Amino acid sequence: MSTQHNSREPPYTKTETDWLKRSYDGEFKFLQIIYKEEDREEGRNIARSLMEADEGDEEGEEDNQFLKDLEEDPMSHLADHFFSEQQLAWIEKHYRHSGNFMASHGLKAFDDEDCKEAVATAAALMGS
Repeated sequence: MSTQHNSREPPYTKTETDWLKRSYDGEFKFLQIIYKEEDREEGRNIARSLMEADEGDEEGEEDNQFLKDLEEDPMSHLADHFFSEQQLAWIEKHYRHSGNFMASHGLKAFDDEDCKEAVATAAALMGS
């Protein structure tokens, strides 16, 4: 039996090694039942597929937060379309969503004039 590595796949990258360590306490525990090098290559492919799925879950977290906000407060994102992307990012950092921002300034998300005032307030607070 040859112990020479003939894999078409390279060994793990630093990112992949870090993920395995974080998620499974390393490759050894992830591939614990795999003894042959050919099987280890398949295990690496499985690990990479799992990492891609994890990355997809992280990307979906933003959508999940949006839905949670709507469940808690249907007005939470009603005025989002009035704000620029930069303003929304700043509002999210400091107020979680535009509904909280507007309410904290005594403004209503369903009133267009209040929304325009909120945009001006955000711009002033951001220093632009």
